[in-house]
Amino acid sequence: MPDCAYGGEIAAPFATPEFARWLVGLPATFAGRDADLVYRLRNKIYRIADPAAPAGPGFCIKSFKAPPLLRSLAYRRIGSKAARSHRFALHLRAHGAGTSDPVAYFERWSGPRLVESYLVTRFLEGGTDLYSEMSRLLREDADAAKYIALLRFTAVAIRRMHDSGYVHNDLGGQNLMFRRVGDAAWADPCFIDLNRGDLCAAPSLRQRARDLAKLELPSYLRRVFFRIYFGDGPIPRAFARWENLQRLRITWHNESRKYRHPIRHLLRHRNKIVSTGRPSYRDTWLWDAKSGQPCVVLESRDRRRERPTADLFRVAWHNLLRGPKIWSRYRALLREAYAHPVDLTRRLGVAVETGPDFAAQLALLAETPGLPVFVRCYFHQGPAGLDACADAVALLAARGHEVALGLIQSRRSVLAPDEWQAFCAEALRRMHAHVRFVEVAHAVNRVKWGLWGLRETISLWDSVAALRAQFPAVKILGPAVNDFEYHYYPPLLAKLAGQIDGLSNHLYVDRRGAPENFQGKFSLLEKCALGRAVAEAHGIKGGFYVTETNWPLRGAGEHSPLAGAYTSRDYVESPLHVDEPTCAAYFIRYALIALCSGMTERVWWWNLTAHGFGLADEHAACRPRPAWRALAHFHRTVGVSTFRSREERDGALWFHFDKVTIVYALAPTTITMPEGVTAVCDMEGNVLPVRGGEPLQIDGQPVYLGR
Repeated sequence: MPDCAYGGEIAAPFATPEFARWLVGLPATFAGRDADLVYRLRNKIYRIADPAAPAGPGFCIKSFKAPPLLRSLAYRRIGSKAARSHRFALHLRAHGAGTSDPVAYFERWSGPRLVESYLVTRFLEGGTDLYSEMSRLLREDADAAKYIALLRFTAVAIRRMHDSGYVHNDLGGQNLMFRRVGDAAWADPCFIDLNRGDLCAAPSLRQRARDLAKLELPSYLRRVFFRIYFGDGPIPRAFARWENLQRLRITWHNESRKYRHPIRHLLRHRNKIVSTGRPSYRDTWLWDAKSGQPCVVLESRDRRRERPTADLFRVAWHNLLRGPKIWSRYRALLREAYAHPVDLTRRLGVAVETGPDFAAQLALLAETPGLPVFVRCYFHQGPAGLDACADAVALLAARGHEVALGLIQSRRSVLAPDEWQAFCAEALRRMHAHVRFVEVAHAVNRVKWGLWGLRETISLWDSVAALRAQFPAVKILGPAVNDFEYHYYPPLLAKLAGQIDGLSNHLYVDRRGAPENFQGKFSLLEKCALGRAVAEAHGIKGGFYVTETNWPLRGAGEHSPLAGAYTSRDYVESPLHVDEPTCAAYFIRYALIALCSGMTERVWWWNLTAHGFGLADEHAACRPRPAWRALAHFHRTVGVSTFRSREERDGALWFHFDKVTIVYALAPTTITMPEGVTAVCDMEGNVLPVRGGEPLQIDGQPVYLGR
């Protein structure tokens, strides 16, 4: 090839003399600024119309910066960036892997120097890149299912690329482009910046790990991505080891750049490039509708690393200050358990959510007039969610239900406090006339709900004092700690106790099985007593409330609250799941212990309809489960009655009400029906053929003895 002449290669569909002459005239077009410059940094990218189809998507021309002499000499041997990109694009296209249609490359040399170099591909109309699409979802539609669908699309495309015998070696999310063709659908994966890649017959696990380590994903979602990459199966140990080492190397390289290139680092920070707006790992928040909770995005070690260290000292200090008073009150309350009558009217309820099946939920609630309901209002659902919630609350109140309202935050509630405070004010303004209780914020000790530390939790309450004064009839509940982690209460209540009418908790005991089982020295009874002691020790006179509890059901798969937003082929269900009759029995026993002991003011089951944990199965036309029938029977019989006493005899536990006694046993046993019993029902209200004086075998399922 003579000096000052262009050389290169044109792909077969375009290899005509006319097209070649048009190509070599492009540099003049660029100089005259007749082309559309779409990117300019180290290299330039132009969009230009196809002379054969001016109305079509046209071509993308990448103009590479002229390299220095030594690199030009290397390019003589291995090929220029344009030449390698074109060759690799032809390889990927031949193997059905994702790339834009390769058209041509052409370049001009002057002696040993590469003076001009151009790569021509078909322009991807409506294209976006992986990181931009991730950013869009996280900002505008933070749905875990859609995000994981994007990960699946990406993982399948990358796996096909690797299996074709090509390793990218610069696989950042910006180098994978595609088109969005639906709400959660993408097409035409297109790998770009191919010049650093290598061809090999069968990439090893080490090569694949090196390629994938550069993708920036939160640690839990990264593991999900790798499982999808390996066919929804286990991640090979060798791959995990190499990927971790490579990621550590990348992290060290990035962190040490400011020391290796201090001048370049200063110039880069002085002239910052506008980012795509992708949130940091700690600000990444996704909602998993299948399990009714946010999706975990970080592994536990990364969550611990992000937590403020100062919180450890705040928690320890405030627990030391309040501990003696709490412990003294706790011991006194235990002695009072079951010792006083308790009116169970409006004590046991259920949570509901607005949505497509809300009419079916109303039909179920019609079976239990006056049953208390708890409605969640989600900040992330925006004005439409608030409107639906306000309509539902008004309708439920009109039907005679006592309504409690939960104001549920997202990560943006902390990042945009003015929006959160406006949301709380608008919710109370519209619904205060219909609700008795309002719980502010949710699961404040779980970072997946968007809160990193005590200060962020306290910040959510900045406007509550004013709202409490404006709507004095509404009782404010909170701060809702999840599980038996009461050590979070003292440092929070040191700031918030004056704004709270009742202490709330999401008191799960499912990890212990039955509610009577102990966690150390604490069964459900002791946990409720300690919760009430914490409230009273901080001057909260309204008592202790359980605003969420349930047991995960067997066979729920990814709809289980224990499974997360993704399940792999080798997913093994946790042994903590229970069958439907056991769940119903645990529910009634939970209510008897928490309420009849006098330690808890209210209990709401979460929630009425959910495939993985609801009282009815939303996947089966809201089929009522045994737990719903058990709640309905409880509500009709003792839900408007007064608890009188509890006793243990004949190997069974007896809860006596005005006209009914509920009895069950922790181990199968036989009891003799007391004289005067006129009707015996199981926990769902089915009549049992037994009368007073006759033997009855009982177990963990409560039995009702009517008098």
